[in-house]
Amino acid sequence: MKAVCVTSWGSPPEYISVPDLPAPSPTQLQLKVVAVGVSRVVRGRAAGKHPSAFNSSLPFDPSTDGVGLDEATGDLYFVNSFDTSLFAERANVERKGLVKLGNGVDPVAVAAIANPAASSWMALKCRAVGGCEGRTVVIVGATSASGRAAALIARSLGAARVVGISRNEQTLATVQGLDERIVMSKDQPSEALLPSSLGPVHIVIDYVGGPASIGLMKSAQIPEGEDLQYIYVGGLSGHEKVDLPLRLINVKPIRIMASGLGSWSRQDLNREVNGLIASVTRMDKLSDVVTARFADVKAAWDSEETQTKRLVLIP
Repeated sequence: MKAVCVTSWGSPPEYISVPDLPAPSPTQLQLKVVAVGVSRVVRGRAAGKHPSAFNSSLPFDPSTDGVGLDEATGDLYFVNSFDTSLFAERANVERKGLVKLGNGVDPVAVAAIANPAASSWMALKCRAVGGCEGRTVVIVGATSASGRAAALIARSLGAARVVGISRNEQTLATVQGLDERIVMSKDQPSEALLPSSLGPVHIVIDYVGGPASIGLMKSAQIPEGEDLQYIYVGGLSGHEKVDLPLRLINVKPIRIMASGLGSWSRQDLNREVNGLIASVTRMDKLSDVVTARFADVKAAWDSEETQTKRLVLIP
């Protein structure tokens, strides 16, 4: 059987031969792999820099989720598992980790958007206290794949108002599901401010991080009697640290938290995955997706096209 595996940490995965799978156990279903997304988490695992890959041995399959086909029934399933090797022609998957997809669902679209959408779904369902229904949600980094998905996820979960922030005005204008758009300064990110006309903000989902977050916290109007819930999800700015003025959180009711594996558990994700995938399958397809065959993974992994588009691998 052919598979895609990391054979050297820090190098692109390679297309190699691996032993054929044994027969599935009574609790498993053997699927033909159809499409597997290459998310930031997958890339981090492939580089050996994600906690879920620490102490793993080579060769290593960095995949986390994808779509497979039950050839006996013709049914498609979304597979959510850090423990199943999906960068392969076939996979034995625990039945409890499967989500059946409806007729006509595009497996490439699901593989492309499931992981980006999961970041905001888990942030709003498992980290935000009281959820987002009837509230104002601000998304920092709204033009990223995760930010675009977050706008639609927040809307589907009942947010009353969804606000997007980005440095690129033209790209921000194309993000669906936003009620308002705020353009952040490219030259002075530390001066990022929420306009007073925006009114009270309940939840911020931040995919950028860095100095801009402090300005946003300082300028945010907070509903009386509530906390501003500031949820770090990504670090697109590249800043690992933020200088947080302690007086800021003394004088304003701000609850700072993060969302990711560790701040929520795999059990939490398993509980939420059915609702997540149901929401994902109702979304429009992402326009910035590129596919590549497993056999071409080495060339596609760091190609110029995949610097700006979501890579989905297909057998």
